[in-house]
Amino acid sequence: MTKVLKGAVFALALAGFTGCVSTSDIQVENTQSDKADLRGYKTYQFIEGSGFAKDISKETLKKSEKVSAEIEEMINTELMKKGKMPVSKDPDFFVAYLGGADMEAVKKKLDKHGKEVMEKSPEAALVLMLVDADSGAIIWMSTAEGEVKGGSAESKKKRIEYTIKKMLTGVN
Repeated sequence: MTKVLKGAVFALALAGFTGCVSTSDIQVENTQSDKADLRGYKTYQFIEGSGFAKDISKETLKKSEKVSAEIEEMINTELMKKGKMPVSKDPDFFVAYLGGADMEAVKKKLDKHGKEVMEKSPEAALVLMLVDADSGAIIWMSTAEGEVKGGSAESKKKRIEYTIKKMLTGVN
């Protein structure tokens, strides 16, 4: 099988696999500093304190260690695909992210009789920033928000992977 055909089959399989997970509710926005050439930034380090809160509707925020670790792993994977390498000291840029889920969020919906009703609709949001290590200037920022969907752990992971990939689209 030729390389082109193998690549096409792989791309179709990947599209079909990720197509099984609904992502239409996820909205992502990205912005880059006009002064920063991201190609010049090769090494990075996570800012301590980055993380994902379990439920922001609670009075005391608690970091979800499991979700935070998964998000960091996904960010690492995407950045390494782009030629960026994690280091433990003297990075070119820092990675900071904050996120949380509001499990008590509600939205208006029309019932079958056309009457407006309030319905519980948990939502999540994530902010991801790349910060110049020397100046402290934000060189890339991305925000994402979407519904908290039920389903298997695997489908939730696929939604987060999709989100991280979209958030880092344009970083080179």
